[in-house]
Amino acid sequence: MRRRAGSLVAAVLVAGAFFLGFLITQADSGAPSAVAPLRADRPVGVVDEVRAELTSAYYRWVDPEVLRLETVDEIVAGLEDPHTDYLTPVEYESIQDTTEGTYSGIGLTVGPVRRGLLVTSALKGPARAAGIRKGDVIVGIDGERTGALPFDRSLALIKGETGTLVRLTVRRPRRGTIDFTVMRQDIDVPPINARMLKLGKKAKIAYVRVFAFPDGAAERIERATTRLVEQGARGAIVDLRDNPGGLFSQAVSAASIYLEEGIVCRTDGVHEEAQTFTVTGDATHPELPLVVLVNGGSASAAEILAGTLYDYDRATLVGERTFGKASVQTIAPLRNGGALKLTTAKYVTPAGADITGRGIHPGIVAVDDPLTQPDEALLIARRTLADVLAAG
Repeated sequence: MRRRAGSLVAAVLVAGAFFLGFLITQADSGAPSAVAPLRADRPVGVVDEVRAELTSAYYRWVDPEVLRLETVDEIVAGLEDPHTDYLTPVEYESIQDTTEGTYSGIGLTVGPVRRGLLVTSALKGPARAAGIRKGDVIVGIDGERTGALPFDRSLALIKGETGTLVRLTVRRPRRGTIDFTVMRQDIDVPPINARMLKLGKKAKIAYVRVFAFPDGAAERIERATTRLVEQGARGAIVDLRDNPGGLFSQAVSAASIYLEEGIVCRTDGVHEEAQTFTVTGDATHPELPLVVLVNGGSASAAEILAGTLYDYDRATLVGERTFGKASVQTIAPLRNGGALKLTTAKYVTPAGADITGRGIHPGIVAVDDPLTQPDEALLIARRTLADVLAAG
């Protein structure tokens, strides 16, 4: 991507499940200022840095009255943007670790529900060891009610420095509320899990579960798809449920596995030039029949991939409405070791749809009950792919 004056910063498509996802972009440091410029002859405070970043890089005009507020918390609250936030040094370090496929946390994937956070899976880690399991609803974090908090803020409260404790209040069907104290650990996040599934007695299909899009995820998806096709898979289910996103470049590369040509998305903002992102033209499986499985925890880069394949009729979407986050966040490092996560652009799908708050609606609805086996949504996805293969 092109360079401008100023530092290269990492932008985040944050949402969906327990992990945070990243996108690389840059902010325009040459924009006109709505507040007094920083002066070299006096120490620069965090509040001044935040004001400068919002003035030069925020995706829309900021009311000067908001910029004149005295504290960072007041300024951020005045924006009324749930995706713009101040990150403490510990939170910023944790986000940086996520790009490498690891994070400090407790090993859960969660999705937003009205009362709190629904646990959709418990990876091998401290939360599962403590007894938290799929289907539990986290209703309290260190004494704060999750139902009253923005989703991103709830995730930030669960994450934290390795070796520290977090107190969770969990509501479990037929058990009421249960309190857990869990120590945060370094969690290794597997980007994908792939295996062969059978349709009937003879037909085989590839199943590729994509948990997130860290660096190298698209290459792993391609290798797994190729391996399973070589073993006889006639189609593939790409499972993006509870996938919060990841490196934007990885979403583009993943779409490029299955699509020979076309737009992935377009971005635009007050301080960002409009950009159009297209597939690479190196598709290795452009004809492979696809079903993409999504739910309310599918967000950001996951929505970009699902939306691209959907808009070009390249895949059948099965599941539930996706999260609906179509904004780009930039992580701007601050001198105190923390960072400002601010919205710098909005994106639209290839068809020009703004999915903010709306998400993507699958053509075939399928809902999994986390308290029962087998996975009902996956069963419907398998039947759907069988119908696609029969029709082809």
